[in-house]
Amino acid sequence: MNTFSTHTDRTPPITTPGHLLANIPGLLGFYPTESVVFMAIDTTPRGPAMGPLARVDITDAQGAITDIALLLAEHAREGVFAFLISKQPLTELREVSHWLYSLDRAEDGVEIDAAWYAQEITQNAPYILLHGTVNADGSGPMKKWVEGTIPALTDAPSMRSCVDHNVVPELNREDFFSVFAPGNSYLDAEEAKVLAQQARDSATRYREQVAVAHGKKRKDLLDHFLEDAQWALDQVASVEEAEQDSKLLETCAVWLATTWTRDLVVDICAQAGEAGADLLLAAARTFSGELRANALTLFALAQLEQEWDILAGPALQLVTEEFPSHRLGALLCQAYRHGLHEKVRDSIHTGALKAYDTALGEEPKEKTLSAERSEPARRAAG
Repeated sequence: MNTFSTHTDRTPPITTPGHLLANIPGLLGFYPTESVVFMAIDTTPRGPAMGPLARVDITDAQGAITDIALLLAEHAREGVFAFLISKQPLTELREVSHWLYSLDRAEDGVEIDAAWYAQEITQNAPYILLHGTVNADGSGPMKKWVEGTIPALTDAPSMRSCVDHNVVPELNREDFFSVFAPGNSYLDAEEAKVLAQQARDSATRYREQVAVAHGKKRKDLLDHFLEDAQWALDQVASVEEAEQDSKLLETCAVWLATTWTRDLVVDICAQAGEAGADLLLAAARTFSGELRANALTLFALAQLEQEWDILAGPALQLVTEEFPSHRLGALLCQAYRHGLHEKVRDSIHTGALKAYDTALGEEPKEKTLSAERSEPARRAAG
């Protein structure tokens, strides 16, 4: 399984490999184990700094290198580092360490300028250089780059950012992704299935009403729909309360039931920030199929709007894994991995305007990031 963390300009200049290791849990949202972590080293006005990050299970690393290379290459203006995190002794990791050393840019799309090994990412855990380039005088890396210990993780900027947002990195990837796990403690699967079908029926009827309406009546139908969506978002207090509110969930399910309704509310949901993210996460846990895919996608957009994206990437990644044919999720995931946050925000705003104009019967004014077009309600998802 792969995990990606997007490029950021906010990471400080690099001091030692220990400093890089200490930042990894805060960037990923969990403590990687039995993993290879690839890190692009980018150029900033303050010097080399951390770029995009990619984590992969040791056993899957060789098969994932093509995707990893595509992610890292664009931002690795200073190079690419790798970290081998494993409780296994180095003698049992010869194959993967040799493979990291042998990676070639021409053949594999990426080469590793330096790699280190650590058994775990905790304070005072030792790290050791596996391979790395020598200094200009041929003397090799500075001592702290050959071996050392990981400093206090609480001092790492990425960890401080987590604390500021009341987030503590999970012990492993599985625990981290469990936040998105299907299942609503207050609504069983059969009840959720009934709500989803009612929502699809409502979305279909609404689309038909808009289709036969004209002029001011059509505009009123669209405006009232968006006003109701905003009102519903204003009622959200927390994920848990949203999971208990079947009326709120059914309202949200109507938005998620078709591409057409989803595209109308996409910008409102994104602009709602934390409230939008809470409701959409509750919906993602409650519903299955296309409703879940749309909920996770809009959840990620609401996270990006807050400029706190530690959960945005995993949500989009989950969409691509669970629903590989979900075009908007795949498109946004690709843009996210390349650090195109501002473009995503701008395109979603423009896309919502386009969806509204199309529904109103006016000619859309701009092209957008979305590869999807508004569709009749007969394409209701689920």
